[in-house]
Amino acid sequence: MFDDMDEIVTDYDDRIRRAREQEGLSQSDLANELNEKASLIRKLERGDTLPSDRVQSKLERFLDISLSGGGGSAEDTEWSGGSSSGSYTLGDVVKRKD
Repeated sequence: MFDDMDEIVTDYDDRIRRAREQEGLSQSDLANELNEKASLIRKLERGDTLPSDRVQSKLERFLDISLSGGGGSAEDTEWSGGSSSGSYTLGDVVKRKD
């Protein structure tokens, strides 16, 4: 189910801010264009919140940017955990809090 979903890029906040500034828009102007609240744009640009699928789609279309990471980062491919059978268990990925 989740394998088909694209992950959002880690620098989504910078991409949104740079694209908005290139268009010469304030945060309020962008919010008005997207029919969203300016406070949401501020939170997105600070990295305080992730955009919903709907908002992500609006941002990508209006600002002509991509916020999807395509399903993984370089860290994911370099990780060498796992059991000898090649499959991962919950113990491979969970960190205990003692």
